[in-house]
Amino acid sequence: MRPDLLPAGGATTEFPVYAPGQAIDAEGYAVEPLRRGIRPRRRSTLQRVLIGLSGGTLLIIVGGVLALATLLSPIGSRRAARAAAEQELTSELEPGERVLGRAYVSQRNWWDNLRESFGVLAATDRRLLYVGVPPAPWIARTAEGPPELRSQSFTYDAPFVAEARRLFLGLTRGVLVQTPAGDVAFLVGRGEAARVRDIERVVERALAARTEAQERETLARTAPPPPPTVYGTHVVRYGEAVISIARRYRTTPDVIRQLNRLRSDNVRAGQRLRVPIPAGAADSAARPPAAARPQAITY
Repeated sequence: MRPDLLPAGGATTEFPVYAPGQAIDAEGYAVEPLRRGIRPRRRSTLQRVLIGLSGGTLLIIVGGVLALATLLSPIGSRRAARAAAEQELTSELEPGERVLGRAYVSQRNWWDNLRESFGVLAATDRRLLYVGVPPAPWIARTAEGPPELRSQSFTYDAPFVAEARRLFLGLTRGVLVQTPAGDVAFLVGRGEAARVRDIERVVERALAARTEAQERETLARTAPPPPPTVYGTHVVRYGEAVISIARRYRTTPDVIRQLNRLRSDNVRAGQRLRVPIPAGAADSAARPPAAARPQAITY
């Protein structure tokens, strides 16, 4: 013990002896209550929210954020894709082909992970043409080069139907092109509905004109219908038979038998038969016979 702590006069002080676990009653000492375990730390609001969320909910939120980032297009990609599609559309036109209507559309295909690709849908006087730019890759290319382009053509010679519809469970406006090979869907953005209706009218008129042209061509290749048959009466003379009467009127014995309901080829003189008269013979039959015509008087 330090000498300065000893009491004056050299007297010693005895301190009581306490057993282990015995409470010490000493005045002037504030004894704090005993605490078990580790003292908790103060957490921030974000930590409490994250702890409150279950693991499955957190995975759903993370998946939704990744899906949204996948579906959204980079800023400025739409304008750049449309400019490239417009330029490619001009080079895709054939000599003399005219564009009668166009609209900005887009596509979402499963092979692009439903990422949006932008382009131009044009109705010309020969076909329905789409030129688009596929989605930009997630990893940027190091080498600069011309952009990749996609082109789809639907000629008016092949049967197809293009009509405006609601796509993706009726949530998005679009154009559905139905072909024998399958359906092709295009999404329509804001402000393009009127242009899409113009394209639909152009396609309808072109397909109707094509159908009329095919019908006229078919009629031109088909032989003209025979003139209507004119029937007359023939009086059987002595020595005539059904086969000779048919030969005279340029027909067959079967026709003579059917017209007169004959069971055999036996006819008799004076019998009246119904016979078809050929076109040339009908004109001559309409004129009076030569004996009945007035003869010119010569002096």
